[in-house]
Amino acid sequence: MRTRGLLAAFVVALSVVLMAGLAQNGAHLLRSDRAAATDTKRTATDTKRADVGAGTDIGLKTVSFNMCGGLCNKGGTGKLPLIADQIDSFAPHLVMLQEVCWPQYDWFRNRYKGTYEFGYTPLLTNYTGCGASDCSVNMDADPTNDDKRCWIGQVLGARGTLVGQPDEIPLGGERYQIKNDGSPVNPARTFKALCYDVALANVPRKVKGCSVHLRAYDDDKQVNERARVAQAARLASDLDGDIAAGKVVVVGGDFNTLPYPNRTPALDSFYRDTAEPGGGIGRFYEADHDDPAYWTQSDPDCVVGTDTSCRTGESTIVDLSPLPKDKRNSKIDYIFFSETTDEATLSGDAIPMYLKDAAGTVFTDRETEAARDADGKYLKVSDHAFYRGAVTVSASPS
Repeated sequence: MRTRGLLAAFVVALSVVLMAGLAQNGAHLLRSDRAAATDTKRTATDTKRADVGAGTDIGLKTVSFNMCGGLCNKGGTGKLPLIADQIDSFAPHLVMLQEVCWPQYDWFRNRYKGTYEFGYTPLLTNYTGCGASDCSVNMDADPTNDDKRCWIGQVLGARGTLVGQPDEIPLGGERYQIKNDGSPVNPARTFKALCYDVALANVPRKVKGCSVHLRAYDDDKQVNERARVAQAARLASDLDGDIAAGKVVVVGGDFNTLPYPNRTPALDSFYRDTAEPGGGIGRFYEADHDDPAYWTQSDPDCVVGTDTSCRTGESTIVDLSPLPKDKRNSKIDYIFFSETTDEATLSGDAIPMYLKDAAGTVFTDRETEAARDADGKYLKVSDHAFYRGAVTVSASPS
């Protein structure tokens, strides 16, 4: 057992205190385009749909994407076909989207009618960044007259059927919302995980999917990080019953926090006690756990050639595109699976969707220079990567 510092011990202890208070036929598709351990360059290639075959194992595929539908896209639908191209090439069973404006949600529902069913929950109902100039009508006590162009939130899609009513898990963390400089977040967010039981095409198991967006910002006093610790703990705790009932639970989204236990205990509630480094108190496996190219950063202390997985992964932030090497461990988006037949079948791939030109031609190679706008900023679909994950689970509960 490794000897860890006092900080790591404190982090794990803090997580426990907060908790007390509160596919082989799918997975190999991502592995085929993964870089070697000595090469951090990732080029995502098109992948064919992996239909689930007969037998005892099921390939289960998921995507999660904070599409920055308001701040980056102003509620517009012009770039959505580029996102649809990524969905179509991978053909996931579950689609988790965050920061989706209501008109964009409508676009996806119409585009995939008959293939995917989609549900929606707002993070904000009075947000002018989606294109509406006046959201005051949404501020009264009557929700029936809301202008939904002021809505931005989470989407969950299933290649199959959403079963019953949504399970909107309240995550808390809504008091004292502040930005990095301590100024108030305005308008304030309402934090809920959007979850559904889903009946998936060709998948005989009971599956539950959740799309989530936790608090943002990193203030010096760690107010926001403490909120995220509690939010993640609440979500993981509320899903315990579904896991105990034999469901495969899949959680995807923007957690706004790093995976490293020596930096924060926020994700201890998801990672299992066997996860290196540091372990956790959770019941989930993260998709992008096995790429040694991302174990060599300053934070993880996993050992290449000894450990088989690590609490790290490729960066999902594309603000600094192409990302310099010292920023490539800025992972804040995750896909967690509650079950796997073998950890070796887990696979994750973060695809930064940069633009070659103002016309919107997309490419996904980190090492290629993206086009810039008149202000010198890189052209991109979102400030987050399009994140694909896959795992093999058993066809029936064990």
